[in-house]
Amino acid sequence: MKETDFAHYLTQFLMQYLPSQVGSKRNTQLSYRDSFSLLLRYCRDSEQLYPEKLTVSKVDRALIVRYLQWLEDERHCKATTRNQRLAAIHSF
Repeated sequence: MKETDFAHYLTQFLMQYLPSQVGSKRNTQLSYRDSFSLLLRYCRDSEQLYPEKLTVSKVDRALIVRYLQWLEDERHCKATTRNQRLAAIHSF
């Protein structure tokens, strides 16, 4: 895998897979985009993993757990919002 494979796969997921393969509605696509935007912000600000250097292998279970905790603690998201963000990650 390339050094920046996460960005490549995420772009494919958001721009091709969701609209074409899944047939998701525009609101779902926007929600998923926002979920990954927050994940990338968390990686950059809290993990010092910059989006242009992020690989799929670095996005592991431990990082996702820390991200979900960050959503609750720092962004004051409720469990329903946190779970929606997790659903977006699961579908990826």
